[in-house]
Amino acid sequence: MSENTPRPSRRNLITGGSALAAAGVLSAAPAVAQAAPATAPQRRGRGHGQMPLSFGKNGKFKIVQFNDTQDGPRTDRRTLEFMGKVLDREKPQFALINGDVINGSPRTDREVKQAINNVVMPMESRGIKWAVTFGNHDEDSTEDNGTNMYEPQLVEFVRQYKHNLNPGDDQKVFGSSNAQLLIRASRGNAPAFAVWLLDSGRYAEDKPGGQDREGLMGYDWIRPQQIRWYNDLSAETERRYGKKVPGLMYFHIPTWEHHHMWYGQQFSSDDDGHAAAVKRHGIVGEKHEGVYTAMINSGIYAAAKERGDILGMYCGHDHINTYMGNYFGIELGYGPGTGFGTYGLNDGTRDQHTLRGARVFELNERTERVYTGTRLVFAKDLGIDMAPETQPIARPERFPRYVRG
Repeated sequence: MSENTPRPSRRNLITGGSALAAAGVLSAAPAVAQAAPATAPQRRGRGHGQMPLSFGKNGKFKIVQFNDTQDGPRTDRRTLEFMGKVLDREKPQFALINGDVINGSPRTDREVKQAINNVVMPMESRGIKWAVTFGNHDEDSTEDNGTNMYEPQLVEFVRQYKHNLNPGDDQKVFGSSNAQLLIRASRGNAPAFAVWLLDSGRYAEDKPGGQDREGLMGYDWIRPQQIRWYNDLSAETERRYGKKVPGLMYFHIPTWEHHHMWYGQQFSSDDDGHAAAVKRHGIVGEKHEGVYTAMINSGIYAAAKERGDILGMYCGHDHINTYMGNYFGIELGYGPGTGFGTYGLNDGTRDQHTLRGARVFELNERTERVYTGTRLVFAKDLGIDMAPETQPIARPERFPRYVRG
């Protein structure tokens, strides 16, 4: 496929699928995990208990969530312009690309790296600490064009950047973008908040248990290994610091509970219960496509509910859904699609890019919950060109001198 060939709509992949990628995750140290060995050039590994994120003297901290930047080595210029404007306006201490960082169009390993470099440079060039989670499209180039850039290789690539916080892989746990990032309080050496990142996988097996899955959602799910990892590390952190550390959790594919919250019912996708759900859960935002959940309910919501330290779970995946609400004590919500190179609202019309955006999270350690709220920022409000036609950059962004491209 050429770099400008559009991938089939994700809506047409619901009954498709691919083999699960074998990947690992990080060691279970409370904070940023001990880094796994990596090939040079590589920054120093982080020791047990170090916290590269911290609250400012004013007790505040800001997170920006980008989602579905999802493009190739000549990223749409407006994606980069928008990301830069958001970062300059918000001045966050941490930014995240929450899955589908790139698409399947890169034809070589270098083009994969170029596609990633394009969308992480808005953070890296500004000295803003950042990380990525992986979505269902990040390995597509391995199948579409035969590249060798699987998730473990993507992790080792991004770890070269000075301001990246992704830990190295640990083969004991499924996935390649799981992390606990503790945010140190402005005084002392204890954390005041936690950012949890999880790899929600790609696609379910073609014939799970030897049965077809026609008519079912075809996406992967957060695995029991990951949930045990979260439970154990959360409990270890509580023991170490003498209290539960509140946090937010980010992963790409929405939970079943994201669906249930919107519809106000568990086994129906009609709108009969939505009005009651809005009142019950305080739902705000828009929904313009289905909630494309995993094929199997992973149980991550139940695990977080039981532990009691997660205040919100935010996903992407469904580019034109922007809603959020409080589902029985845990916020569930979407970050809107950020990238201008993928599908949007009413493709081919002036509406296509109207929901390109980012989500901002505000923290204040001097409040009881620490997490004080979230809001959306849209490209349409920052003077970005809304024309539906693609606008690829003339050439890929340069790699920093310390990154091997």
